[in-house]
Amino acid sequence: MIAPASDIDFAGVGHEIGTKRLLRDITLTIPRGQRVALIGPSGAGKTTLLRMISGIVWPTSGVVRVLEQRVDDLHGRRLHEFRRRIGFLHQQHNLVPQLRVAHNVLMGRLGTWSLWKSVWSLLRPVELDKAREALARLELADRLWALPDELSGGEQQRVAIARLLLQQPDIVLADEPVSALDVRLGRQVLEQLFELAGNGRTLVVSLHSLNWLELGFDRVIAMKNGTVVHDGEPSSLTRPLLESIYGAELAEIDLAQA
Repeated sequence: MIAPASDIDFAGVGHEIGTKRLLRDITLTIPRGQRVALIGPSGAGKTTLLRMISGIVWPTSGVVRVLEQRVDDLHGRRLHEFRRRIGFLHQQHNLVPQLRVAHNVLMGRLGTWSLWKSVWSLLRPVELDKAREALARLELADRLWALPDELSGGEQQRVAIARLLLQQPDIVLADEPVSALDVRLGRQVLEQLFELAGNGRTLVVSLHSLNWLELGFDRVIAMKNGTVVHDGEPSSLTRPLLESIYGAELAEIDLAQA
């Protein structure tokens, strides 16, 4: 049986800002189509790892290859095209406050539109039916013409996911996407991310609650102090292992899986 091609490869990767080391000697491979959960205490390096996969930051040592391209070699149009293929759900949602929800969702289509069509859509939104359908899937159909500051934090997050649904990226990244949601909506959001990552797309999600691991992640990568300290299936996590990873912070996270 032929192994799936890898979408993400880190080889001896480090990242430093001044004297602060955010990542240290990371080596890992994520095959295409794998569903990966990133866990670890605050400041472990999870967000930096996701930002590096997306080409927002570059390694200061080692090599990162994503979608068969070395990320620090990408510039200009090649970098723009690369980022179009990476869907990133940030903690801050990254909605444009001056634009209606419809426009924010349709920004997921900008990578496939001409400049003329993009400008015209600001005046008269095109493909509005796709934005409406994506919002309906996330129980936000009635918020199509709202402004972001009229939404709750959880609603803003779901608008950002609707934007990803229109983008249809090759790799889906999410940085603690359910931290602001209740259990029902949190489950719905993660299920939407799993659905979006169907058809062979790779999914990498950083999580605070360990309860969500039961939804179908293939692999858990645990980080601490900028390094990978555990890599295996969700079933490989034990309470002693989690105690060594989280320390005092373990009391603050959900432990139904431990």
